[in-house]
Amino acid sequence: MSNYQIDAEVIAVNEAQTQCQRVGDHFTIGKRTPAGMCCKIFHALYPYTVALRFSESCRWEHGESAITMTCPDGHVVYRLTRVIPD
Repeated sequence: MSNYQIDAEVIAVNEAQTQCQRVGDHFTIGKRTPAGMCCKIFHALYPYTVALRFSESCRWEHGESAITMTCPDGHVVYRLTRVIPD
């Protein structure tokens, strides 16, 4: 069973609503909320990071090894990507 590392990248931000994240911010997802990441989005993303960490594909994402999600407040869009070690 694989245990991939997951990268969360901010791909869009509604600037009028939030200043907590910026496009291009990256976070490595582990068991705890990464420094600088809102705890609400970490809580929303966590089940999907587990799916990416331990499976080869996510069928709801058309077989890709990435997931796009919006934070619960609707202000920040994240792209979760499986990091394959070299």
